[in-house]
Amino acid sequence: MNPLIQGLFKKFRKEEELLEIGNADAFELFAASLILPEDLIAQVQKSDLLLDQGAIGIDVIALDVNGQLAWDADDVREICENAAKVEVSLHFIQAKQSASVSSAEILSFGDTVRKFLQNKGFPSYPRMEALAQALGEVFENYAGRLKGSPSVYLYFTTTAPKNSILADPVKERVATVTEQIENLGFLGRVSVTVLGADDLHDAWVRKNHANEVEIQFEKQVNLPKMPGVDQAILGVVSVAELLKLIETGDENNLDERVFYDNVRGFKGEDNSVNMQIMDTLNSTERSLLPVLNNGVTVVAASYSPKPGDAVAVSGYQIVNGCQTSHCLYLSKQTLGDAVSEVYVPIRLVVTGDEEVATQIIRATNSQTAVQENDLVALSKFQKKLEDFYKLDAPDFKLTYERRSGQFYNKEVTKNRIVTISDQMRAVSAMFLDAPHVAARYASRLYDDIGAAIFREDHKLLPYMVSAFAAYRLENAFRSGALESAYKPARYHILMALKYQVLGGKSTSLEKGKAEEQSEQIIIALKQHDLIATFRELAHSVIAAGGGQMPSRDRLKRQQFTQDLITELMKG
Repeated sequence: MNPLIQGLFKKFRKEEELLEIGNADAFELFAASLILPEDLIAQVQKSDLLLDQGAIGIDVIALDVNGQLAWDADDVREICENAAKVEVSLHFIQAKQSASVSSAEILSFGDTVRKFLQNKGFPSYPRMEALAQALGEVFENYAGRLKGSPSVYLYFTTTAPKNSILADPVKERVATVTEQIENLGFLGRVSVTVLGADDLHDAWVRKNHANEVEIQFEKQVNLPKMPGVDQAILGVVSVAELLKLIETGDENNLDERVFYDNVRGFKGEDNSVNMQIMDTLNSTERSLLPVLNNGVTVVAASYSPKPGDAVAVSGYQIVNGCQTSHCLYLSKQTLGDAVSEVYVPIRLVVTGDEEVATQIIRATNSQTAVQENDLVALSKFQKKLEDFYKLDAPDFKLTYERRSGQFYNKEVTKNRIVTISDQMRAVSAMFLDAPHVAARYASRLYDDIGAAIFREDHKLLPYMVSAFAAYRLENAFRSGALESAYKPARYHILMALKYQVLGGKSTSLEKGKAEEQSEQIIIALKQHDLIATFRELAHSVIAAGGGQMPSRDRLKRQQFTQDLITELMKG
């Protein structure tokens, strides 16, 4: 293997605590972490991306439905049931550590993808079968809501040098696979890419280095000195200059990383406000944009002036203006040469103070209608919880990520980062007896139990303990010590662990006894080997399911949670 890629791969395995899984599986996850969009990667434990053992032709499949990863037909129904429009894209990855490119394997990869898209069936591979049925569910029941035909992206990944990637036989095979998939007739964009060592390194740099760009800041005013703020500038920039902030440097695709700290994602072109923005951009009144739009707010770690009106900013995030930015990106073709003539208001704040950054995010987003679950990261309880994790009295060595991306480019063990979504699921499953809800998407989960978590009077230790229990369980799956067949029931296993340790239900999270019960669970979690315990609890789930692992659909039902509690209380 290319020595540079070997070094990056080694670093990845250490950071993600993947030292105990097979080399091939770890490399597949390494490739997926570099290739898949960050917003999809953030939704899962990386090991969840691995397909069935023995599956040939495809290593990773990511089915993106309205920005959410779907794993089966039930997921598709849950995502689409209340959606006016449905957008679908599929990402397929075949990852080889070889320093050469096999034309035959490219063709085989394309052939397997084609079979998957036609839903020809993979009965020997349950995960692939479930994913194929999920895509079939989209076509069967939501075809009328599709905004466009699904986009398909194929990535054949190697560690080969550039000359091998660019060889004529490789280009011919790529053209053949592209044509075969396009000829299926029901897809939108089809992209087939062969990646080599240079491409993997470039992807690693993009994902792990602080973003930096130089823009022309033609009209600007420097604000007076403020506590915690190194520099603050108000002004306008052309759409062309703003695009430099939000596009990747290679293919000019939208760089979703710069919106990590924006509390809301893009609401879509059908959103009424966004429709107004795009209508303005497509009209003769586009020059009025600076007075019709609030613009964008950029928080950067560093800044330096350049000759003329140019400035260089690095380590930046767009914390407000996500909707405007996306609309401008989508309208750039329509604007044409006007991208240099239409201007956007911009506020640039340079600070290294985390608290100041948080205040800016809250203030800039409080002026528009933002859901409470969007601002949960900025609550007083979240700050207390973050500080409690830092104290780490139980010596769990976990890091709490209160705001998405706050540890971007920081030296932390990535697999020990607990996101708000992770925390919601863990505490809901373990202490609220809601494992059936924990598997839902973060926004849906908050809708279901938002009032029951993150309350100011709650004790902090149960939150940390539940996250550590989830970490220990995931580590058992990741290492292969615990059978992956039990993984769909991970949240039920967390609840079962509590029942086994406490002998019954836990108390309310605001009571002092919740800390005592958490200490009991800590003692159990500190056991050197929990594998036998986790396996025993998984068997309890199976027993409650009538002798077999319940389907994902049944695991999401409250009735099964009650059945499991009844089973657990028998002992």
